[in-house]
Amino acid sequence: MTTAPDKNIIVTNQPTREQLEKIYDILDECFSVGRVFFQERLDLDSTYDPDTTWFAMVDGEIAANVQIFPLSIRVGQAILKTGAMGSVGTDPNYRGMGLAHKILNAQTDYMKDTNYDISLLLASKHAFYEKVGWRLIPETAYTIEKRASFEQQSRYEIIPFEPRYLNDIRFIYEQFNQNRTYTVVRNETYWNDLISWPEWKKADCLLLRSNEKIVAYGMIEKKDTEQVFINELMYLNEAVDGVEHLFHALCQLRPNAKQILAMLPEDHKLYSYYQQHQAQSIPIHSAMWKMINLNSTFQKLQPELEHRLNGNDLMADQELYIALQCGEEHIYLDYKQKRLSISDVSHAESYVPIEVDERNLMTYLMFGYNAAGATKDRVEQAIILQALFPKQQAVFYLTDKF
Repeated sequence: MTTAPDKNIIVTNQPTREQLEKIYDILDECFSVGRVFFQERLDLDSTYDPDTTWFAMVDGEIAANVQIFPLSIRVGQAILKTGAMGSVGTDPNYRGMGLAHKILNAQTDYMKDTNYDISLLLASKHAFYEKVGWRLIPETAYTIEKRASFEQQSRYEIIPFEPRYLNDIRFIYEQFNQNRTYTVVRNETYWNDLISWPEWKKADCLLLRSNEKIVAYGMIEKKDTEQVFINELMYLNEAVDGVEHLFHALCQLRPNAKQILAMLPEDHKLYSYYQQHQAQSIPIHSAMWKMINLNSTFQKLQPELEHRLNGNDLMADQELYIALQCGEEHIYLDYKQKRLSISDVSHAESYVPIEVDERNLMTYLMFGYNAAGATKDRVEQAIILQALFPKQQAVFYLTDKF
């Protein structure tokens, strides 16, 4: 462990190819998946920008690195530019110097300067990242016992994924996730890259076909363990009655699995199926969030928030002036004649003050405001927050892990 204070530490980005190879060496030493996992994720990303690769040098030697994976994440109809933080590694010879924290702080400044709205980090060492501003927001997975057999659905057939079906599953994904909060926007380029990335290769994909049309697809992780995750399972409305058939086909790919886990929004067909089969809830402590730019986030949310207020029986015909404070930042929401404006400058004489911490605000954005869990709020504030942030059928698909 190196702690000497006289070391010359430089934090920067835009590595040369030679420097990038050294970063892969560090990641290879830090993670059991090996350097190829990290190298393929960047080398096979057609939109890769060296600006997003940050590293720390100690006396001229690369000692640590953190990668920003730019994602576009939905909040209803809004799309937020998200910095997904991954590939965090430090050479064992340089640990204890706070290098990863220095990089993450520099990346936060970079994201503020380059119009990112929020940041997401998937981690197990929560206290480590809390120190630099990321906040853990627990999620829930569900698990059921795998059934030994299932009945065949005569009008459906199960076939394995092939690249020629990519446009079919892309269409299903878009239909299923239109305006679905927490989902990643996967454009054509993203999809073409995705099927070559390591996370895709860590799962098997099956398709549900009816009358020569692909109507659903699902992915299950490649693990020979008793607990296995369904990474994603999506379907067209016309294929609702085939979802269980596809689910069981995926399960049969894992003969040694005893429990099948899934992250399921309540409007998913499998959610009701899981509840019918005595599903157990499992808390998932992984996703950590950081607000990068409060004003830009809410500017992008403006059409969505206006739509929510217009559809709320208590708020639609009111005038509403809200001063929202999160940490050191303030924004002002002016709602009048069913039009919402958002500014970092106040325009009205009187505002309803609402102060929320970063963890709660990110929770409201992604999952909705839970009045039952926020008893400290005044009644007026609670009604406003409920209107602005109703419950979301939110989900993050494991295929998009970074």
